[in-house]
Amino acid sequence: MENSSKNVAVFLGLAFVSGLIGGFAGDRLYNTNFKIESGKLIVDHVYIEDSQVVQAINKVDPAVVSIVTSDNLDSKSLIIPKKDEIYGGTGFIVDASGLVLTNKHVILDKKANYKVVLIDGSEYLAKFLSEDPFDDVAVLKIQSEKVNFPVVTLGDSENLQIGQKVVAIGNALALYGNTVTAGIISAKGREVEAYNDYGAIQNMTGLIQTDAAINLGNSGGPLVNLDGEVIAMNAAVQESANSIGFAIPIDDLKPIIASVKKNGEIVRPVLGVNFVMMTKSEAQDLDKTLDHGALLVVNDRNGRSAIQKGGAADKAGLKDMDVVLSVNSIPVTLENPLHKIIRNYNPGDVVTFQVWRNGKISEFKLTLKSNKDK
Repeated sequence: MENSSKNVAVFLGLAFVSGLIGGFAGDRLYNTNFKIESGKLIVDHVYIEDSQVVQAINKVDPAVVSIVTSDNLDSKSLIIPKKDEIYGGTGFIVDASGLVLTNKHVILDKKANYKVVLIDGSEYLAKFLSEDPFDDVAVLKIQSEKVNFPVVTLGDSENLQIGQKVVAIGNALALYGNTVTAGIISAKGREVEAYNDYGAIQNMTGLIQTDAAINLGNSGGPLVNLDGEVIAMNAAVQESANSIGFAIPIDDLKPIIASVKKNGEIVRPVLGVNFVMMTKSEAQDLDKTLDHGALLVVNDRNGRSAIQKGGAADKAGLKDMDVVLSVNSIPVTLENPLHKIIRNYNPGDVVTFQVWRNGKISEFKLTLKSNKDK
């Protein structure tokens, strides 16, 4: 009886100590290897596991897919031959019917054959559905009679905090599906020029910067908070640096998802312009009185105009090198870029632009067109 009582006391004591440590440290699991020699407790190892991170991953992982592309599809079996598979980027399912959100630069050939692979190994053919005219976003539709696919939970990116912990999930190097990396939010409102494998430039604004490792192949994968909610889509990485990745905020993606569910494709209001967001110093290089704005310019070598012929901006009289300062009195800034403001309107809406041109500020009224207008 004496030995039995001592053993009970030891185990109760361990549970009590673990409970105290867990109470101080937050949501953590402590797994201990121990033994008893000559009546003394000897602890060999203590393994610490962050249960909140694990729970977040488990919540999202089933809805994360690796995207496979191929120019070949067996017409009889409707299967992409293994030898012809090219693993590309990542996506995540946003609707139980099989809508998959990914990056536009992952879907370079809209006529190619696509397949998505889930974490359980199940594979489904998918077709290109639509792409966004503003952001580096595209949508695939899984081709299956199944209508109960696992879906991610969408979070909120408006109130994210610098230093907040996040987890990135993706098809790392297009080889290692559902690879998980962890880090923090390093900055918000970043603007970058991203290049795809073909050298095309994508100007991206309002991005979230993170030090969670984002590798080639992670494009289109989710950036997740510790509640297991998707707060951004991983989109780009600074290859010349360590742990500098960028993601598109989920609040920028919600209108896209809503449009696809309603229309079967992405329908967005468009201006018919190319622009870059300016920092304060860049704006003051044009005019000392400026400190923000969207400069209408194309950053390439072929000398194209920033103004699309026949578009809303063209019909309103906007010109190359104009600077859009505000839309309906809402300032156009790095934190609130031009495309983010415009997405809150509908095709056909009339908006008032305040525009700087050659030292003078004027107002222009534009009737927004649709990206589906011919």
